[in-house]
Amino acid sequence: MFRVGSLLPVEGVPPGSTLLIVGPPMTGKRTLAMELLAAGFDDEAAAVVSTDSSAADVREAVTQYTDIPADQLPLGVVDCVGDSHGSESLGPLDSRVSSPADLTGIGMELTTLMERLYGEYSSRLRVGLLSLTTMSMYAAPEQVVRFLHVVTNRIREADGIGFVVAHADTMEEAHLQRLRSFVDGVVEVREHDDEMQLRVLGLPEGNTEWTSRKTDQRSRAEPPSAAVGREATTDSEPAAADAGGSTTTATPVDGSLREIFDAVRADAPTLTVTNYSGPPEELAVVERYFDRHGVEVREASMDVAEPKSVALLHRGDDLLASESVPALRGAIDIDAGTTDTFEKRHTSDLLTNLERSVYGASAADKGLLIDVSHNVELLANRTGSGRLHAGFQRLSNLVDDAQAARIYERLASSGVEVHVYGTPDTEATVPGVTVHEEDTEEMAESWFVVYDGDGDPERQSALLAHELDTDNVYDGFWTYKSDIVTRIDDYLTATYLDGATVGGRSD
Repeated sequence: MFRVGSLLPVEGVPPGSTLLIVGPPMTGKRTLAMELLAAGFDDEAAAVVSTDSSAADVREAVTQYTDIPADQLPLGVVDCVGDSHGSESLGPLDSRVSSPADLTGIGMELTTLMERLYGEYSSRLRVGLLSLTTMSMYAAPEQVVRFLHVVTNRIREADGIGFVVAHADTMEEAHLQRLRSFVDGVVEVREHDDEMQLRVLGLPEGNTEWTSRKTDQRSRAEPPSAAVGREATTDSEPAAADAGGSTTTATPVDGSLREIFDAVRADAPTLTVTNYSGPPEELAVVERYFDRHGVEVREASMDVAEPKSVALLHRGDDLLASESVPALRGAIDIDAGTTDTFEKRHTSDLLTNLERSVYGASAADKGLLIDVSHNVELLANRTGSGRLHAGFQRLSNLVDDAQAARIYERLASSGVEVHVYGTPDTEATVPGVTVHEEDTEEMAESWFVVYDGDGDPERQSALLAHELDTDNVYDGFWTYKSDIVTRIDDYLTATYLDGATVGGRSD
């Protein structure tokens, strides 16, 4: 049995089991997974797949729950976001995959890591997947299901234990039930009567009742002053100017959110598929993948018969890379015929040349944008400082959604300076949050969540989308690229924040 101490209301978890930790955002799921991974470091090793934070961040978080120094932890991380965030910090057991969409690459690196930990550190392994929700932002649901199936089989073969984290609020019930069918137990987490509660379902000893769980929303290693870092900086700037301190030339501010959106889209490369003669479903896999990376896919016919079915990645007239469509599909998809193994791995020069810092959300529904929004919000909550802007189109979208209001109140209480925007269709008050009533076309059509990382480029993130003529369908992008995040933050700050009272209302 794998011990879980007092973290779960069970005696232990049988070897070969995988637990799905599921619940609303900001209910301590990620923290619980970190604690469960750290609970075995005395004589076990751990492997983590991270799709929403860098290897260095994962290592720092896990270190809070063990007395073992970070550089001595028997822990390896498959980092799926380091390239996007610009992070170069990898430990000796860590590896990097270019994108959370590269499920086959993730599976290959995880398999290699598990084999290395098993051979060099311990035959008892704990595996964390953080998180399925983020993975679903980049890959189709069927691919995520197949990926989970393969990973749980690997954990079962190794007699290890797995912890998989997912949000329950945006997943379709049918998809969530399919995920549940591939795990051995479920840990449900909720907030009830102002406390965090959990229960365990599906393990051999039977289902448990809801029990209280105390969680600390802030990292225990974070200095108390970090929460007020933004306020201190803001207060000090005028004093420095009055004293004749050095000044820098201000960067020109964009004229609108749509101007920023169009500029980002114009800078994206294009994938042109020439003389395609294969099955439509093969091309559809490629189109879905590149749509998530903000790349438009076009078909073109050439005057010559050869070559057939070739994909050209280009920016204007500059060719970046080329690949046959079948080879490209093999590099990005988990082949339906090899769901028991990751051994058939294809490499791709074209994918290597694809920039991984801007992701697309073309014709996106609300579910995808909610998942992306949660990703930005959780990053801000883990940091506990800095400034976050969130556009809700209409303020009723915030105050009529109890979960959204709870998330933003919690963000404000964590030390983040929070500004929310929307047309004033209702009275809106959220403790600690600055509400901006903006009766403009820009705010009525725009969905955005922008976090400045408190000046740290590796913690900056932004979502920007606008609603199309069809209700609840959006066109947008999300990014971890510092210069784009800064452009959006600068525009919102200059246009809407000047003169606003932080923590109050701005009319």
